[in-house]
Amino acid sequence: MSSNPATKKTTVHVVRAARKPLYERWQDWVYEMEGGRGGGLFRVGMFFVLVLLVIVVYTGTQFYGLRDAEVMNYGQLARNIARGEGYVTRVVRPAAIGHYKALGATPLHPQTATQPDLFTPPGYPYLLAAIFKVVRPNFDIAPGIRTVRADRLLMIIGWGSFMVGLVLVYLLAREMFDHRVAVLSCFLFLFCDGLLDAAVSGLELNWLGVLFLLSAFGVIKAEKWVSDERHPAWSYVALAISALAVAVGSLTRYPMAVLVLPLVVYVGVSFPRDRWLRMGLVVLVFALMWAPWLARNWKVSRTWFGLNRYVLFEGTGRNTPSEIAPGQLQRTLSPEIPRRAPIILVRQGLLNLHTVYRETVKDVGANYVIAFFLVSLLHRWRRDEVYRLRRYVFWSLLFLVAALCVGGGTGGPRNFLIVLMPVMVVYAAAFFYVLFERLQLRTRLMRAAVVGTFVSLNALPVVYTVLPPATTLPYPPFDGGVCAAVARLFREDALLSSDIPWAVAWYGDRSCVWIPTNEKDYLLINDGVRFIAAVYLTQATYLEMSAIDLMRGKNPFLMRLFQPPPPPNFPLRQIEAVTPDGQQVLLSNRVVPGVSR
Repeated sequence: MSSNPATKKTTVHVVRAARKPLYERWQDWVYEMEGGRGGGLFRVGMFFVLVLLVIVVYTGTQFYGLRDAEVMNYGQLARNIARGEGYVTRVVRPAAIGHYKALGATPLHPQTATQPDLFTPPGYPYLLAAIFKVVRPNFDIAPGIRTVRADRLLMIIGWGSFMVGLVLVYLLAREMFDHRVAVLSCFLFLFCDGLLDAAVSGLELNWLGVLFLLSAFGVIKAEKWVSDERHPAWSYVALAISALAVAVGSLTRYPMAVLVLPLVVYVGVSFPRDRWLRMGLVVLVFALMWAPWLARNWKVSRTWFGLNRYVLFEGTGRNTPSEIAPGQLQRTLSPEIPRRAPIILVRQGLLNLHTVYRETVKDVGANYVIAFFLVSLLHRWRRDEVYRLRRYVFWSLLFLVAALCVGGGTGGPRNFLIVLMPVMVVYAAAFFYVLFERLQLRTRLMRAAVVGTFVSLNALPVVYTVLPPATTLPYPPFDGGVCAAVARLFREDALLSSDIPWAVAWYGDRSCVWIPTNEKDYLLINDGVRFIAAVYLTQATYLEMSAIDLMRGKNPFLMRLFQPPPPPNFPLRQIEAVTPDGQQVLLSNRVVPGVSR
């Protein structure tokens, strides 16, 4: 079939003439991006850029290495698991040594000087170990550097949990309310200083927040599928996922175990049909997840929960003659539970409740979200599942408060209630829009200004955090370079002792005894268990004592180790300053020049 060349030429000329000018085509593209199909992708892309900007700025101003003992402990446990050594620790507590000796077991492994851990639940270390096996981070530390690459990996894992939580917040808010509430929830989540701080610290709090989101998402979907009359298997799977999330969270931090109670009650109230079967499913999933851990503990220590009972009593009796300082029982070779233990715990719980009520609850998130969430409890939501989920979150808050009161007041170096913040922001955002619509603002500019002001007020703590001066330097007492340099002076199977054993175990990769506070226990370990090659002491010894304690000569054994000469019968005779300020010292039987940075 032939074609006419003249016709072709005329067609091309018409097409070229019909093309719009460049400025008109640019206007059409902008209109398409704002109101067409590309608008959604454009807004998602811009929000993603904002998230990356927040992460970069917050990390650049706040991360100078790990500064929490808990995350260093998680890291060394995960590294041991990834190496195939099992759930063993290089942070050796005298209480664990005494417990194993009482059982007639070997307190320390003959080659590695490790021991099965009896204080840390396995959830987060196993998660880190799985990532370590895939990424294979570099644990070496260069001279003059405070951190290792694995420090940054732990921080990146924290940011990964933060990002997953951000996505789940949007999905949960969209499921419960609408797109508008979901977007506001994401902004409140993104500018929550407590969540950002937890991410950059490398701690497990954002991971626990993800698990609580999953538990809430599971029960919401289960109710929706029941109301839609879908096959019962769908709702059972959703409830099983919710119970699984709570169980994994409780194996990450023990206080999370109390959430199974409000979850079971929620299921019993929300699903009258087959109530007992669904409640039994939740309890069964929770029990099956806990069974291997309980069996392991019984096998290695003849206890169900390890030695965490000692941690419950540390910090009790403050400002009284019977005060038990934090870490005191763990650093004692043969610790004893005080008499009238239940009365002591009740008294301490009441004292902690005062602190939790005045500070911990009010400071969750360091913004106004907690206030909007608490007021939202008085609002009657239209959807029954949203109304009932609110009860689950509220009772979870109360049970966690009770667990914190018994366990110490805060649950760690950060506000532990931050794990509930991802769900709280959803209710806070929804209640904000309930009040917002009552203003009946008609202009688009005024509506945007009010919403922007609300987000800005909640973001102010983040702004003040990233502004100079920086206050997050981990030294004193943590300096990874010094810890690694000290450890490299001794063989891999050597046993050291320190007041920051988690840092020695993480940066130095050596087993380290948390130094006892009395000379008798130290000598019993040194003479009857394993020779301690060196003692590394830092400012942590001073930081845990008040001025009155120092004036009264508290812990005279540790104080004498800072100044030469050592005590007369002490097995280590050489004392060296290992930092330029002279406030960190190393005791050994050899001259160790060149350790100072």
